[in-house]
Amino acid sequence: MKLIKLDAIDSTNSYMKELINYDKIEDYSVIISKHQTSGRGRNKNIWIDKPSMNLNFSMFKYLSNFKIKDKFFLNIITSISVYLLLKKYKIKNISIKWPNDIMAGNKKISGILIENTIRGKLIINSVLGIGININQLSFKNLPKATSIILETGVNNSIEIIAFELQKILIRNFKIYKKSPDKLLTNYNTHLFGKGKYSDCCLIGENKIQYEIIKVNSLGEILLNTIDGKTKNFREDEIKIYY
Repeated sequence: MKLIKLDAIDSTNSYMKELINYDKIEDYSVIISKHQTSGRGRNKNIWIDKPSMNLNFSMFKYLSNFKIKDKFFLNIITSISVYLLLKKYKIKNISIKWPNDIMAGNKKISGILIENTIRGKLIINSVLGIGININQLSFKNLPKATSIILETGVNNSIEIIAFELQKILIRNFKIYKKSPDKLLTNYNTHLFGKGKYSDCCLIGENKIQYEIIKVNSLGEILLNTIDGKTKNFREDEIKIYY
C-alpha cells in the first residue's frame, strides 16, 4: 500500500490519472497533498482548501469484472469509509448527503469525486478523490462548511488520518466482495435528511419539497412528493439543498 506525499499539486485526482497513464500503479496506492491549486468536485465545482490544513486524498483501485451498472457502489464504499473515519474522530451528527458529500449536522465537512476508466461494459479502474476539512478554522464565503477542529476543538495529523482512511477503504472493498447489500443498507441508514422533507430543485425548475426515502443500488434517490407519490431521480436530474 503505497502513500505518495506531495507539497502542492493542481489536483491529486489529476496527478493520479497521469501516473496511471505512464506507470504501473500498485492497487490501493494513495496520493496526498498539502495543497491543491485546482481541486475539483462534482459537476466542475472547485474544492477550496488552505495549505497544510486539510486532507487532499486520492486512492487508486484496480477493478475486476466490475460492471458499469454497479458504479454507484464505488460511491457507497467511499462515503461509508469517510463516515466511519469521522465517527472515530468523535464528529457528531454525521450523515451521507447524496450523492457525494459528508455532513456534520447541516454543514459540509467532506466531498468526494470518483473518476472511472471504462473499457466496454466494465470499469477497469477507479480514482477515489476525497477532500476532508481537518484543521481549517475559517471558511470565507462558505457559511455551511465545517472541519474536524471546528467540531471537536482538536488539531489532528493529516498524514495519520490519510493512513486510517486508506485502511478503512481497503476493508470496505473486501466487505463489498462478500456483501454489497450490507453496504447499501449502511449507506441508507446514515442518509442525510432521511424521512424528512427537504428543499429540492429539479434541474431548470423552481424549488420544491420532497421527503427523502432512500437511495437504490443504481444511485437513484427515491423521494416522496407532498401528495404521496414516489419518484426516482438520478444525480443529474435534481439538487438537494442543505
